[in-house]
Amino acid sequence: MNRVRARAISLLAAAVVVLVLGACGSKASTSVTVTNASPSANVGAASAALATQATNGLALKMLARIGAPGRNVVFSPYSVQSALAMVSAGAAGQTASQIGRVLAAADLQSLHASNAKLAAALARATTPPHGTRPADAARLRIANGLFTQSGLRLAPAFVATLRGDFGAAPQRVDFRSRPAATRRRINAWVAARTGNRIEQLMPAGTITSQTALVLANAMYLRAHWSSPFDPASTAPGSFFTGPRSRVSAPFMTQDPLQLPYGHAAGYQEVELPYLDSSLSLLVVMPRAGTLPSFERSLDAAALAGLQRALAPRLVALRMPRFHVDGAESLDALLPALGMPLAFSDSADFSGITTQARLKISRVQHAADLTVDETGTVATAATGVAVAPTAIASPTRPVRLTVNHPFLVFLRDDVTGTILFAARVADPTLG
Repeated sequence: MNRVRARAISLLAAAVVVLVLGACGSKASTSVTVTNASPSANVGAASAALATQATNGLALKMLARIGAPGRNVVFSPYSVQSALAMVSAGAAGQTASQIGRVLAAADLQSLHASNAKLAAALARATTPPHGTRPADAARLRIANGLFTQSGLRLAPAFVATLRGDFGAAPQRVDFRSRPAATRRRINAWVAARTGNRIEQLMPAGTITSQTALVLANAMYLRAHWSSPFDPASTAPGSFFTGPRSRVSAPFMTQDPLQLPYGHAAGYQEVELPYLDSSLSLLVVMPRAGTLPSFERSLDAAALAGLQRALAPRLVALRMPRFHVDGAESLDALLPALGMPLAFSDSADFSGITTQARLKISRVQHAADLTVDETGTVATAATGVAVAPTAIASPTRPVRLTVNHPFLVFLRDDVTGTILFAARVADPTLG
């Protein structure tokens, strides 16, 4: 596909995962921490594949479980996986085994090194070619961090892993006597690193004097389409939220263009690449009325099948503009996926510290995803598609109108990692 250099539609996405550890038997609390350290490039022979497998496995496990059924939802499986991988560096015994099973990783040390490789691969995925205008360049920011209560002695091996594989250098804070000030500091950090998309992650009272240690992952992504939609062509259309219900939504329209397209008896899909990066947005629209069962059927094999079904076709695409955001506690979901020990008084995080017995007291996740028009389209943008001779079947274009509930997966095509996943049940709801 031609990479059209134009001010185009952008995708803005932000996510934060907060994972809080407190003393066993203490009151639950919530907080966040992050640093600006960079992951070590020296991670031996590890590849990004293990971290990608863990991330995509979480995406499919969480998709049908997170949020209310039939409602809009968005989350970052990459962000959740990163936070869980970090805490696993201090887990031992059955606690470590359960986290490993949730992440589909028998060797957690290899998973830690793989995360460093994946972070480096994602940085390359959004590194623009020489000469790219700053306004056109994709922007991806990922930060991991560790805040600990002053006086808590951390195991050297735990600190080394978080520094080397996750770029998270410890920061000493005083949760015990300054919880309110710490909360304000955390919210300001989150806002700054998510483009002010997530400004008040932690409401008053969520950080308490019982907090002992916090691990966090925050990420922000902005990217432009390779081939933009023309804002002048956006017009109201009907989106069918159910068999007998519809809403009027603004539909973006693209002239016939060669895109990766796939279909089967139960779905249609199209992949939209982003400018000067290896990122893309996979839009999957199951047959009307089947979204819940389609979600439940998704596993690694089904996801691979969706990828294999994609082939270049001339596609005339209409899809709604949408914005989805949300904040979720994962306190119930993660134990249900198979790691209840980490949240119990029997948790073993002796790999973090032997000074106190710790358990996970809260996991909080927030994400925000917007797809809309920004700026203007250059004159060469809409017409510079691919010559019809490059299309497998030079017949009439496939007409795809995304007009009932659908799924989106924002992925890196090189590693296959799902960075964001969303269910859009009603594009008119935020």
